[in-house]
Amino acid sequence: MKKLLIATDYDGTLRRDGVIDDETRAAIDDWRAGGRYFGVVTGRGADFYDTAREERLPFDYLILCNGSLILSADQSVLFESIIPAATFAALETAMAGYEDIVFFQKSDGSPQCHYYATFPSAARALQVREALLPAFDDRVSIFVNGPHINIGNRGTGKAQGVAFILRHFALPADSAAVVGDDYNDLEMILAHDGWAVDSGKPEVTQQAPHLCRSVGALIRSLL
Repeated sequence: MKKLLIATDYDGTLRRDGVIDDETRAAIDDWRAGGRYFGVVTGRGADFYDTAREERLPFDYLILCNGSLILSADQSVLFESIIPAATFAALETAMAGYEDIVFFQKSDGSPQCHYYATFPSAARALQVREALLPAFDDRVSIFVNGPHINIGNRGTGKAQGVAFILRHFALPADSAAVVGDDYNDLEMILAHDGWAVDSGKPEVTQQAPHLCRSVGALIRSLL
């Protein structure tokens, strides 16, 4: 199927070593000039909209909070899934029990579509994810992104976010080219027959259907 939409992770995939390289920027411009869609799929929150603008990054949509929040190019909310207050409180209590935790989110009373926590390492975050599943798997989706644990409502995720945006733009289900590098990208990559950048986590590159050198190189191969 001809690809009509790029859905790329940000940190470690689109932005590497602190920059989006010129080759990739030029490829994005050429991709969109042909009437195709480009967007970012990230675990970052709503403030990433401002980050993308500051980076002078052109986009047609943003899938944020690992799929729990989806914005249009004009910042309109296309989709949002709020974590119930009781579930958020239970997650806060659970995280407070880990003595080695670096950071965990605490409720400020406002609606939240994502829960964040950080541990000393990715390996520790993966361990904690497995420990949380028996108590929370029927209520939330739990992802690991480096040393971070990102949690959204059950049924949300990057894979589901890409499926939503394809429907939004009335595109075929197999017309997305997705690309990532970390644990929280793997479900999306497998669900959409996607790519991992070859610098990604070994557990991700080994399972990804396809590999690419960079987002720019991937786009060039699809033009």
